[in-house]
Amino acid sequence: MFRNYYHYFIAGLTEIFFNESGINFGMPQFKKLLEEQIKPDDYKLVKLLFLPYDNENLLHFLNEEYDKFNPLGNYLQSDFEIEFSKERKNILPLYMYKFYDVYKNEEETPKIEKSWENVLTEMYYEYVLTTKNKFLKQWFEYNQNIKNILTGINCRKFNFNPEKHLISKNFITESIITNKSKDFGLDSDFPIVTSLLNISEKENFLASEREIDLLRWSKIDELTLFEYFTIDKVLAYTIKLDIAYRWLALDEEKGRIIFKQIIKDIKSGFEFTKEFALNGQNK
Repeated sequence: MFRNYYHYFIAGLTEIFFNESGINFGMPQFKKLLEEQIKPDDYKLVKLLFLPYDNENLLHFLNEEYDKFNPLGNYLQSDFEIEFSKERKNILPLYMYKFYDVYKNEEETPKIEKSWENVLTEMYYEYVLTTKNKFLKQWFEYNQNIKNILTGINCRKFNFNPEKHLISKNFITESIITNKSKDFGLDSDFPIVTSLLNISEKENFLASEREIDLLRWSKIDELTLFEYFTIDKVLAYTIKLDIAYRWLALDEEKGRIIFKQIIKDIKSGFEFTKEFALNGQNK
């Protein structure tokens, strides 16, 4: 199967975000750069990573909270206005139309037991997990499982019904609902559950979020260990940069530390690959 390679783009990432005064980081600008530099078919994969921002914006649109629109979404307010009108052009993912119809169906609304955010997130995961890109599929599954386990832990802590809060259905959610052991019986199938249990006991919110992001970070590295200059590497860097961008909003100092680590990773990956090529193994 033919794959596109992005040697110059990835190697140049170390220069994109720095100027004489230090880090010059803007995720919206980076997203625009991706759209300009990445092949159209590969950019469709990039867009999947930004759909959570579109989900937020769709809820803002339905609540007429237009001033809260996040610029990292793939679609504008005007796109939603057109797509949910008679002038519809079918540019949105199918699950968004499905969600809109459910949301607007007053007869069915009382039957919805989950929050609208959870309903939309569930539809989102059903959509993105159909991707044929192996890295993204594994990443989305991993992220969904982390979210569900943390939800299960909190539901148990506050005596909530987990079925109303879990996203989608798989062996993880089934175990959370039915298994009464502390780790939901998931220690052998999803050993990271032990780390999540320990993290959930921390009282400091930022400390907990940081450790969860470190777990995600390690998973990204694991999934792309032998990827060099491929779209998977671009996707991995995009996810990491998005994590850093979120930390800049939560804690600017920590966000900049995380960002510098990303740049370090990019540099070391580039240097390793040059050496790899010199050894005659990367043709």
